[in-house]
Amino acid sequence: MSTLDLNMPKAITPAQLTRIREIIGQGPALIITHDNPDPDALASGKALLRLLQAWNVPAQLVYSGLVARAENRAMLTRLTPEWSHSESLPDLDQYSAIIMVDTQPGSGNNRLPIDRAVHVVIDHHQPRREALDHVPYVDVRPELGSSATMLLQYLDAANIEPDAILSTALFYGLKTDTRGLARGAALADEVAYLKLLGLLDHKELTQIEQAGLPREYYRAFNEGLQQTRVYGRAVIARLGAMHRPDFAAEMADLLIRLEGSRAVLCIGEHSDTLHLSLRTKPLVEEAGQLIQQVVMPPGKAGGHRSMAGGQIPLEGQSGDDLIAQIEQRFLQIIGESNSSVALLDE
Repeated sequence: MSTLDLNMPKAITPAQLTRIREIIGQGPALIITHDNPDPDALASGKALLRLLQAWNVPAQLVYSGLVARAENRAMLTRLTPEWSHSESLPDLDQYSAIIMVDTQPGSGNNRLPIDRAVHVVIDHHQPRREALDHVPYVDVRPELGSSATMLLQYLDAANIEPDAILSTALFYGLKTDTRGLARGAALADEVAYLKLLGLLDHKELTQIEQAGLPREYYRAFNEGLQQTRVYGRAVIARLGAMHRPDFAAEMADLLIRLEGSRAVLCIGEHSDTLHLSLRTKPLVEEAGQLIQQVVMPPGKAGGHRSMAGGQIPLEGQSGDDLIAQIEQRFLQIIGESNSSVALLDE
């Protein structure tokens, strides 16, 4: 393996920093992310808050939905407690700027009204071009594996070295979104990973990664594996009612490791919404594009190279017929038949 230069590439110019500073104004600014935020979103928002603090611009971090996964809850409590929870956004008129991180307007995975003006978007998912047309500052780079990498570049451009807690949060966000650089990571992600590795608090990282798991977690996994079927090189898991909305993603992360699989779709219900999580092997289908073909309106979906997700409101109706249609579309796109076997012995 070649030696990497641990100095962050100057991807962010002084002109970009000046532009953001001008757009945000005197504050306060509102920083929001996608519903049920993951470590990448939590860490990226905190890093952006650190940048604004260096400019003496007051800002508030607000998320909606659940942070339910044990590791994510530990991260929220120990590393990123600056985030406030609210199922409805505060009065937006009180802020000089609305900033979206790790999400975009119109993506369907955040609470911001589609007609509401956004001032800054920083994200690494596929761009939703029409929704971004009127945003004054847009930095969307789907070639990168995490938003944490992008925010570390902003801090570096502003000559801000993150402290141990922020470094730990950014490292964990980058690590989880790229599965330790094994999924969708670019050279910039590798540089960020190694730089943060030398700055983080290893004891804190261990507390996050080894967070305690309830018995409910193991019961859910057992039931999910029982409901998983293999269609050639495609895998589908019907998870039924889920104890938390991000369980489909966690299940998909496990199932994509099945030998011989190339695409995994996990489907479950939570709070009258159908949640989908899609994973693909590298050099196979583009997960972000595939999920767009699987999820039909009024559902919303998005993602990037090897991981994607979607939500479809059920509005009190049974999801069985809808799930059957989704599975059929998925199999047709992947090129597999309806013939399947149970993952576990029947």
